[in-house]
Amino acid sequence: MRRGLIVLALLLVPSTALAEGWTGSVGGGYDFALAPETNGFGFVLFEAIGKEKVGKGDVRLLYNTDTIHLEIERLPMGENFEFSVALRGELALAGVLFQYYEQGLRRSGLGFYASYVVLLPKFQWHVGNNHTLELLTNVRHWFFNTNNTDPSYVLPVNTWVFEPRLGYIYWNIDSPALEYRASRLFPRIEGIAFGASAGVDVRSSIREWGFGDGRNDPQRAIWTLNQWARAGWQTNDRFRLELQETFNWGWFQDDITRLRVGGKNPYVVIIPGLPWSANLSERLLIGQLSGHIRPKAGKPQELGVLLSGGFINDPRRQGLLEDYGGIGGVALFTDLRWGRWQVYGRLGYAFPSRWLLNPPAFSAFVGLGVDAF
Repeated sequence: MRRGLIVLALLLVPSTALAEGWTGSVGGGYDFALAPETNGFGFVLFEAIGKEKVGKGDVRLLYNTDTIHLEIERLPMGENFEFSVALRGELALAGVLFQYYEQGLRRSGLGFYASYVVLLPKFQWHVGNNHTLELLTNVRHWFFNTNNTDPSYVLPVNTWVFEPRLGYIYWNIDSPALEYRASRLFPRIEGIAFGASAGVDVRSSIREWGFGDGRNDPQRAIWTLNQWARAGWQTNDRFRLELQETFNWGWFQDDITRLRVGGKNPYVVIIPGLPWSANLSERLLIGQLSGHIRPKAGKPQELGVLLSGGFINDPRRQGLLEDYGGIGGVALFTDLRWGRWQVYGRLGYAFPSRWLLNPPAFSAFVGLGVDAF
């Protein structure tokens, strides 16, 4: 115990020896479902980045709850070309598949443990100012185990997956690099960025799983088109706006590959009021607009309102993949900063919809981050 406290103190107190060429940050949060049911799930993370530790490439080390990520980033490979490669492993909790939601309510006996190891090579070509083309050639292996799972619920088969992606990114963001440390759970965006990608997941083994209702009947090749946008504007000393948008269209997918929708944490398509990953969807268009107010000009503390909504397919999670439904919510939030420390709070309400049972639906999020060194 005493040794653990010493390590924690070293992380939280800046040290010239520790900080030479390295930055480190710590964060965590908890996403609460408040109504119609009460439950939740949290995360804790630590990140360290060493500048130009491998040639001129950076080294990134990340621990996040059940995940370990080791990466060499942006290694120059000639004029305008960079290469990154990472090795990541996640144990048991991947995709939040250990819990199962249907129409906003949790169903017992349908969750299971999902784990993987993945190699993530990435090639980037900076074709001009703010414009990048990238090729990803990920190779993953999935492992699945029961979690008090109902015997009638069939698990996915363990499988290798080749996950190539070809993407384009436009990046004209003026926010300082400090905004993208792990301690900043919700970076403050100034400028504009958007991207698009096309990809396929090729599995070595497949079978229909779940209830046999057609929702989880993947083919060997699973296709995805994805597009996203982020923008932020400082309108005056005390007010700014942020806009986020996500579009995804997939074919032959299952709940392993679908996007996680619902909750207010950094790892989902945010819909206030709903539980973490209340919906899993491969076809969606969701936009988010937030207004940020500084109660005192010149101080970093912010309060605001966030509105998010759009449409998803199969909102009832019953295998009706051509059925579409509206989804949305509103949240009040705080983003409070004192020096190296950040404190986050969000309280959300989900708008009633034809597929959501037992409204009203409320949820909350609390988070903490600190720049350790």
